[in-house]
Amino acid sequence: MKRKRRRGNGEGTIFEDKKNKRWIGQYIYGTSVDGKVIRKSVYGKTQKEVINKLNEIKYKMNNDMYIEKNGIKLVKIMEDIREEKLASNTISGGQYARLKWTINKIKNSNIGNMKIQDITKDDIQEFLNSIKDLSDSYIKKIYEQFVQAYRRAEIKKYISYNPMYEVIKPKSNKQTKVVEALNINVQKEFTQYLNKVSIENEPYKNIFLLQMYMGLRIGEVLALSKENIDLENKLLYVKRTLTNDKEFAIILGNKTKTYSGNRTLPIPDFLVPIFEEQLKYTNENLHNLIFTNNDSYIRTSAINKELKRIFKEELNVDSKNISTHCLRHTYGTRCIEAGMTAVVLQRLMGHKDVTVTLNTYTSVFNKFKENELEKVNTYLNNNQLNFVNNSN
Repeated sequence: MKRKRRRGNGEGTIFEDKKNKRWIGQYIYGTSVDGKVIRKSVYGKTQKEVINKLNEIKYKMNNDMYIEKNGIKLVKIMEDIREEKLASNTISGGQYARLKWTINKIKNSNIGNMKIQDITKDDIQEFLNSIKDLSDSYIKKIYEQFVQAYRRAEIKKYISYNPMYEVIKPKSNKQTKVVEALNINVQKEFTQYLNKVSIENEPYKNIFLLQMYMGLRIGEVLALSKENIDLENKLLYVKRTLTNDKEFAIILGNKTKTYSGNRTLPIPDFLVPIFEEQLKYTNENLHNLIFTNNDSYIRTSAINKELKRIFKEELNVDSKNISTHCLRHTYGTRCIEAGMTAVVLQRLMGHKDVTVTLNTYTSVFNKFKENELEKVNTYLNNNQLNFVNNSN
């Protein structure tokens, strides 16, 4: 088959099939469950005939009235919104990959490829109730995809009534996993172990220390470069994080997780030797990162695995709920126990809003509140102001 490739004036590729004396036009129809592009073809005796067919398909795929009459699949709307978010730079490559994963969960269900006009409120509720074994956070992500898709369909008038007004977001059967801080004794024991072990025998030791005593996210630690460290002025500049691209591959992001994540942190005096040690140990690499694995990015999973091993084998402590995130949480907890206000902690931790800080450390703040109220009660008692005469 000899092909003479040309670009049509519609979306798609047009070429001539001389053997069969015809023209062929190919266009992208969507994506499969595994994320591969689905292409379809149209045929004609002339190039013009194929161009006209492609233009007609393009019109139908983008014409709201046609869609309203003939229907559009629910997942297609979700995918369109996802692509628009990526094109508008409102989501990162990693967020795109996670959205893709979430939408595929819906695509693989009974309603995944149904037209949105044919799906009832009961269909949606039945599907959501069927995923109660997932975590609350994952259920929330899936539920949000339905809300966004039906809001779009309502605005475009693909549907006359939005069933999501009646759908109830179910709660997970799983218990909410609470990230707990290390208690002071365990933190002491862990710190003593890290201080005794050499960096050759425990290459992640300084990663653990920076998280536990500066509150950095694991991706922020792994993205630190030599340029981010100012030992003369004892300042650390947090500007980037390791993240994922559209295909879930690890990449060095050009920003932090949130806009508030970009921050300047004072380096405590006792951590200066830790930075000095790590800078001496660091090999030359493309981005001047201070933590690498033979010039490759270090995987969070590898760090968590080693952390669990240390707690189980070296410290004889239950490692079930141990993760790098609990080290960051330990830092936040110690700050509150020392009397730090929520607003200051928010900025040190890089939370986008102070409510995130308050919600994350509710139990710690409540304990702190009780301690502070006890100070007030003692003060009132010392000044004989704690007696109220209720007699009439």
